[in-house]
Amino acid sequence: MNKIFFLLVFGLSAIILAQQNNFNKGYELQKFVEQGGKYEENSPNIYRLTNRIGESRTFYLGSKENIFESNADVDTTIINIWEIDTTKYSSKFTFWQQVPVANISWWLPQPVEDLNNNGRPELFGCTNTIIPNIAGPVKIFERNINDIYQDIFSYDTSTVLVKGIADFNKDENKEIIIASLVDDVFFFYPVYKCDSASVLPTTPDFFFYLDTLQINNLILGDWDNNGITDCAFTTPSIWDTTMCVISEYRDSINNFEEVFRFKSIFDSDISGFAIGDFDQDNKTELVISSGPGNVFVIENEDENEYSIVNQFPFSTPNTYMQAATKDLDGNGKPEFWIGGQDFEEGITLYQCYETDRDNSYKVVASIELRYLTSLSFTNLLQAVDIDDDNKEELIISIGNVILIIKFVGSPGNHQYKLWYAKLGEVTQLGAQFYPVSIADLNGDGKRDLLIPMEKYTPSVIYNFSYILKRDKISGIIESEIKELSFEVVRAYPNPFNSESIISFNIYETSNVQLKIFNSLGKEITTLLDKVFSPGNYNISWDARDRLGNSLPSGVYLIVLKTKNSVRTFKSLLLK
Repeated sequence: MNKIFFLLVFGLSAIILAQQNNFNKGYELQKFVEQGGKYEENSPNIYRLTNRIGESRTFYLGSKENIFESNADVDTTIINIWEIDTTKYSSKFTFWQQVPVANISWWLPQPVEDLNNNGRPELFGCTNTIIPNIAGPVKIFERNINDIYQDIFSYDTSTVLVKGIADFNKDENKEIIIASLVDDVFFFYPVYKCDSASVLPTTPDFFFYLDTLQINNLILGDWDNNGITDCAFTTPSIWDTTMCVISEYRDSINNFEEVFRFKSIFDSDISGFAIGDFDQDNKTELVISSGPGNVFVIENEDENEYSIVNQFPFSTPNTYMQAATKDLDGNGKPEFWIGGQDFEEGITLYQCYETDRDNSYKVVASIELRYLTSLSFTNLLQAVDIDDDNKEELIISIGNVILIIKFVGSPGNHQYKLWYAKLGEVTQLGAQFYPVSIADLNGDGKRDLLIPMEKYTPSVIYNFSYILKRDKISGIIESEIKELSFEVVRAYPNPFNSESIISFNIYETSNVQLKIFNSLGKEITTLLDKVFSPGNYNISWDARDRLGNSLPSGVYLIVLKTKNSVRTFKSLLLK
């Protein structure tokens, strides 16, 4: 039977007072324009947004049909954003320093590397921009002997952001791809190389992919396992066609040569990637998804040979987030995640997929964020082991919200908890976040947070990053233990017809409230409000309201509150 729970932080009254979608299309579009962007409505509720450096993305502001069609066998975690108490997480990271640089990429975390191999990481990005200049140049900052990040190199003035860093030609030195602007309109992509292992990549080498397509989601690897660097990227549908391109490096031309292209006129825009052998057939898959809400699985069939082996719809549009995890629940199967946004309902939804046979996948877990959506291009999902427990955490960047979500379940049982949350930055009002980076930035062996920001004013665009260093692990463990006053609850059967059994374990004596709400947040009935001793309890609910009236079919929220915790899970009534 399925275990479904709802993570909350404040009291139950917030469900009624705050459970509403506060997305305002007009306000969000105007705010985007005030930050130097522009938009056009291509068709009703479908908008193409273009930021100040010319990168664009299509947003679908209406809902897809059956967005909340329930899968009773899917573990679902729901997080109410308005109820998050960020003070609970303040002991995990503390402000260390501000660095006057930010990589203004909506689709990539800020690059952090040690390319000159001196044991001190470098940060790449732009500093402040005087309007009417758009951005740039890209600069390199490095931590000095006093642990302060300082400017050590500037690229050409046309450079605006870093697209990728990797060892293309297998000479054990990494190259860097940078996006540059021509006449503030067209992109080109110069590549810079290192001349030796102890210097930075500052020597011009070649121009990547010699046309002016906007290149997004650029990622490098060796997916056909032939020892040669591969590169994948997507393009938006600026000319009515969106593409995913895979290319491979060629020594003979000192450049990349295209080996696969998938294009569509129906899926503006395509985004990627989650990469891994997800169906465990010793072939690498690259998973991409699109604005209308379609998912495509590309498989490497042989050397330089790729094909689409599966495609399926997602529950929401705007599926611009993907990540791969290496078997979070320990059942022997790796997972990939897809994330999308439903602006009309105010829901950001992530679904986890596992293989059920060759080239076939099923949903095994869902995470819903209510109510959190953003027309900012900052919508990124990463999977990083931030706490060194050999399991990745899900790192979510949406607008000015950063969430870190941790797996706390067991094989075949996907349960998640909120491990860290940051909701904006009160010391930088008006600043906009770019995707957070996770790296050891102060050399203490623990992973820190690097939060790039941009503050737009009529005369100057301020680009900078905050470094939040990781605090002592002992304090984190103690804080997390205090949260566990009861074991994850379950309701069965699910779906149910006439009676549902709600089961939970109490670890310490506590007053327990058990209430039922409908999907709109209206309280239906109170099943419990009394003190319980530690133990296992089963409570029956006969699908009736407080007046004894039989309830109609639908999704109901069962909310359990103890003195330290509040959790809610969904149950589907079918008649």
